[in-house]
Amino acid sequence: MVLRYPNRIVVAHSNQLLSYSQQARDSQDAEVVFDLFKTTFVTPFGIVLLAGTISECLGQGKKIKYRPPRNRKAKKFLYGMGFYKFFRFPDEPHKLESPHVQLRRLDSINPLLTDQIIDVFNYAITMTEGLQGSLRLAINELMTNAFDHSGSEKGCYVCAQAYEKIIRLCVADFGVGLLARLGSKYDLKDSYSAIKLAVQEGITTRSQQAGGLGLWHIQRFIKVNEGKMCILSGDGKALWDFKGPKSRLRKQTMHLPFSGTIINLEINVDRESIYFLTGEEDQIF
Repeated sequence: MVLRYPNRIVVAHSNQLLSYSQQARDSQDAEVVFDLFKTTFVTPFGIVLLAGTISECLGQGKKIKYRPPRNRKAKKFLYGMGFYKFFRFPDEPHKLESPHVQLRRLDSINPLLTDQIIDVFNYAITMTEGLQGSLRLAINELMTNAFDHSGSEKGCYVCAQAYEKIIRLCVADFGVGLLARLGSKYDLKDSYSAIKLAVQEGITTRSQQAGGLGLWHIQRFIKVNEGKMCILSGDGKALWDFKGPKSRLRKQTMHLPFSGTIINLEINVDRESIYFLTGEEDQIF
């Protein structure tokens, strides 16, 4: 099987990219070729999706071949984000000038990685210590959910980068998806409903434990920043676009269901404003 990727591996092309991912994992072929020759632009979303897909195929015993981008900027980005090192693909070394968090796979909380993500956020905006602490806990909960409740033995994949005027952070797991995780407890019928419910305050599958604040708090922060948050799970996709006075929630149906959950955040660079909690004295978590 040969998968020829488009010129832009971004969340806007998620239908095609998630179809490729599912095809690669469902294929009975002994060899899968990931052909990025025509690719000119990749985001953290594309990196974690590629990494998780390749890892799943390797776990199935398939032989993997990789054709790198002809575009030098795309190759530089993939190398700088740790994609080649992650899979030991040969390439010449490149460094990224902007702050970033290289591709990582986690199966437990890593406080140092969370601190690195907060450092990338700090590059984009000025935050009070209270907000930094709240976001740190929210990010930890996102990753905890991914490897505690996804049903995947491969944990979650994370990477982030500051690119021009946007900070992009992506967290992904290749588990059972939000509908399977929340559906039985909350009587849900489709993936899109599960996604919308997951961002509400206090929604959790943990019994007799606090939770359900990670996505809710991050969504509030993204709204103030006028950024974007996208969640893909199963055959559902929801995009919250908070740019301007009217926020929009867009719904999309995937051609092939994606067995897992991907959370993609876009934060606007804004060094002139100071971001803080509504009441710094209040303990949100």
